[in-house]
Amino acid sequence: MISARKACKIGVDEKGWKNMANAKFKRRSEIVRIVREKKQMSCVELSKTFGVTEETIRKDLQELSEKGELLRTFGGAMVREYGTERSLDQRIIQNLEQKKRIAQKAVSTLKSGDLVAMDAGSTVTMMAKAIPDHLKITVLTNSLEICNILSEKENVTVICTGGKLHKKSMSLQGMLTESTINSLNAEKAFISCAAFDIKLGVMDSNEEAARTKQSMIRNAREVYLLMDSSKIGCIAYITTCPASSITKVVTDNGAAAEAVKKMEDLGIEMILA
Repeated sequence: MISARKACKIGVDEKGWKNMANAKFKRRSEIVRIVREKKQMSCVELSKTFGVTEETIRKDLQELSEKGELLRTFGGAMVREYGTERSLDQRIIQNLEQKKRIAQKAVSTLKSGDLVAMDAGSTVTMMAKAIPDHLKITVLTNSLEICNILSEKENVTVICTGGKLHKKSMSLQGMLTESTINSLNAEKAFISCAAFDIKLGVMDSNEEAARTKQSMIRNAREVYLLMDSSKIGCIAYITTCPASSITKVVTDNGAAAEAVKKMEDLGIEMILA
């Protein structure tokens, strides 16, 4: 948003600037109302509705996402529902470019011979796709999608936990899952979350998924939390673990400097993608 001083420099008087600011505020308020009503809207649809360019809508959605009003998706936005669990397909396209960068950074921490635990999160799934074929590691996972991805990588040994299938996330959960994880000691655990807050910790929207991650945390030497910056400062249904349980956070460079500093003050190493 341009300042009144800058507006004057480019030939817009104070009254005109106020009108521009009011129009932007009203448009964004209406965008939030429409997306909440429709549950999901594309940039193209919103552009036609408001008679502005798609670039303008993308800027609106980015700011609304940063404020926690909406969830940014690939090509549009959807309503933010903290107590609602979304499918893997829905989650993986949200903030896709950030997740790709986070995945590459996470992969760079892997070493040949590592035994690593990977949960069924969308960013962790992106990480599995980015593992190079030549890297010799063993992956313990409760994700059927990750098992499928890694089955095509010749040098990666895959250990599937077994357990009860949770269809929405295509993940395995329950006592059998936790028992398998508890029987092995991993060098690193890579976990995801639905939300993160310094005081409330790592949060999820599914209780059984949270217990699976708790097992991974207990049985790993280092715990890496992979999350895009839109999840910082948000709230979800259940706390998986306190922030102090995390060794390193891998997130995108959109994370607020204040949030980064608070995590570093807790002794968490921050890796920005």
